[in-house]
Amino acid sequence: MDLAICAACKFTSNGPCTLGNGDACIMAPFFPSTEPDKFDRVNKVFGVVNVYKILSILEEPLQREYAVNALCYEAEARIQDPIHGNYDLKLAYDNILNKFKRDIDSAINELEIPTDKKNQLKRLVDARRNAIIGMRENEQGGVHRADGASTSSGPANQNQP
Repeated sequence: MDLAICAACKFTSNGPCTLGNGDACIMAPFFPSTEPDKFDRVNKVFGVVNVYKILSILEEPLQREYAVNALCYEAEARIQDPIHGNYDLKLAYDNILNKFKRDIDSAINELEIPTDKKNQLKRLVDARRNAIIGMRENEQGGVHRADGASTSSGPANQNQP
């Protein structure tokens, strides 16, 4: 695969890759010239300079790949819904999760077991749910754009039950 010209450098200078050190562009592995639409979506939302700053901060190729995937996902969500981005999807998943919790609580209440065992099961279900929510929040919590602004797509102080 020819990485001599990436979509970002094609966009900025119409010549060989110039954003990297020497002839190795930091964006070439993630935005090849064969996928200009991928770069175009990310560029429309974040801008080429911000994407470059984010990728240059990260040292490991796996971190860069994860960042590019996240930027592509968020850009696609922002293009489809410029106001909420992926926040509506988060709300939908929260609603599904809450429905499952209600269904599990209902099933536990229907069981013919002592109350202390029911309470123990409910605590276990709540602990598992909180662990899942905690993992999701930790994954999203430290993500910021290159300009220091948060990439969260929803209102800052709105907590969902």
